[in-house]
Amino acid sequence: MICRTALAIATLSLAGCAGTGLPAGFAAAAAEAPEDIPVRLSLTGDAVTGAAAPLGPGGLPPPVRTAAEAIVPGGTVVFSGREWGAFGDGYRIEKRYREDGGESFRSVLMDADGRVLERTHSVPMAKVPPVIARMAMTMGRDLRRCEIVSDTARETAWRALVGDGLGRTHMVTLDLSGNILASHRLVRAQVELR
Repeated sequence: MICRTALAIATLSLAGCAGTGLPAGFAAAAAEAPEDIPVRLSLTGDAVTGAAAPLGPGGLPPPVRTAAEAIVPGGTVVFSGREWGAFGDGYRIEKRYREDGGESFRSVLMDADGRVLERTHSVPMAKVPPVIARMAMTMGRDLRRCEIVSDTARETAWRALVGDGLGRTHMVTLDLSGNILASHRLVRAQVELR
């Protein structure tokens, strides 16, 4: 079975991730994932630092499904699945919206009981603080989307998708003052599950 996989990585080194240890439960979730939605791996150097596997329709636990519809109602689901990462083990729902002639994006990560661990929403480019846009564009020339990131209590960071003109996309994380905290390449690859 071959799945198209989105890898958010600082360095592409699939050979290096073989012995790093994927999160418990990820391999089984990836093997059961729908083939038309990519699984995701986050790599830092040669270590797997996060992973997400999509779930098919109805795959979210009922408390997560109910909370997600209250927090990010309507829209078109672009990803719905289980995620392991910096915020722990949870369920990620990403939605795209058509609003005022434009497109917006919202994402929420919840635990199995439907409690919010992290959420993001895109900000129209005209409303992105200039320092955020300027610093994000040090990674490329095409600022595609900016999101504000919140934890359970407050806004904590910005995320920006930036194209570099060489056909590569970077996800840049910045603090609220515009300092770059991390930058990762987004890479599409194929992974064979055996």
